[in-house]
Amino acid sequence: MDPPTDELVRFESFIRVPEIFFAMIGVARYGEPKRTLRAYLKHLLFWSSCINTGFCLVIEHIYFVKAAGNFTNFLQLTALAPCMGFTALSFVKIMTIKLNETKLTDMLHRLDALFPSTVALQQRYGVYQYNRESQVVMKSFSILYMILIWMFNLLPLVSMVAGYVSDGTWHKQLPYFMWYWYDWHRPGYFAVTFLHQNWGGFVSAVFYLSTDLMFCAIVLLLCLQFDIVAYRLSHALPDDHQELVGCVRIHQAVIELCNELEHMFSPSLLVNFLSSSVIICLVGFQATAGITPADLFKFVLFLVSSLVQVFLLCYYGNKLIVASSQIPYSAFEGNWIGASVSYQRSLLFVMLRSTTVQKLTALKFSIVSLASYSKILSTSFSYFTLLKAMYEPNEKKMK
Repeated sequence: MDPPTDELVRFESFIRVPEIFFAMIGVARYGEPKRTLRAYLKHLLFWSSCINTGFCLVIEHIYFVKAAGNFTNFLQLTALAPCMGFTALSFVKIMTIKLNETKLTDMLHRLDALFPSTVALQQRYGVYQYNRESQVVMKSFSILYMILIWMFNLLPLVSMVAGYVSDGTWHKQLPYFMWYWYDWHRPGYFAVTFLHQNWGGFVSAVFYLSTDLMFCAIVLLLCLQFDIVAYRLSHALPDDHQELVGCVRIHQAVIELCNELEHMFSPSLLVNFLSSSVIICLVGFQATAGITPADLFKFVLFLVSSLVQVFLLCYYGNKLIVASSQIPYSAFEGNWIGASVSYQRSLLFVMLRSTTVQKLTALKFSIVSLASYSKILSTSFSYFTLLKAMYEPNEKKMK
């Protein structure tokens, strides 16, 4: 399908999907006024969502501690642990956004200022293809995560209805293992507890999803700017010093944005990489532990979602490395033969400066790239084999 010739791609379209999820949890959208009644209501929604989800995390930990040491609850523990890790990581992610809200808004303003503003420029730099990629990836990832969280949230309700149809009794179930100081089976208490767990689960997923999608959107916009610089350098006319200076200014601005993105997201990326190995291991263990078909489907979906989530971060980190590394080659492919010595010398300085590849790291411990993804998978598999080796002998003893 050929791209439309007269359709202008707006900057906001790149961040529309994450901002829809931000609006669901009360985070201000790009360019939205802050001192309004709507803004204060969204602020209230955000912190009430945080309090409920934090409460869920606390009582999950209490349940885990109380159940630990009893091997009969081992499968419950390994089912609860990835959910706890998911919730905790979602808090780290959304706090990354909330604590850097001003910096993030400023970063988006600067990217907006660099964004090609005419149809002709967008056609020249392939903006439509970038936007199409972002829409496909973000919508697909969003659908996957929404299916995942509502499978976890509503599967107990489906099981209860099926039980009622078969034997005429309600076997009350909750979506997650949590400790309560009251009998949640009582009428009224069950409905409130069920809703509060659903709210907590949904908010955790949105915390997770919105932050990752915004990260991917910003990286994609940075890659677009590197491609623009590469295109302009490769098509610059000999002795066009003004064009060369323009390319240098854009390149410097994009490098500064890369450094700010690294400083903003590096801590959460480290936590993400460390926890993902354990989460993938535990979810994989649950999927192979002889659970019911419904739970098997649920945890296989959780496993796929976790693998896709880490892959997306590593893929876009790798994409940034590739995009920034093409600058010196594009400069070399330009029309510098026959140009003045001063122009050639200036171009050489640009090539030398751009040999430093821009990359994102997890607090300098690991580079966010596809190589890191393979290491995470390898570590997860090592944990998985160890856990299986520990579980199977004990399972045989219990039998």
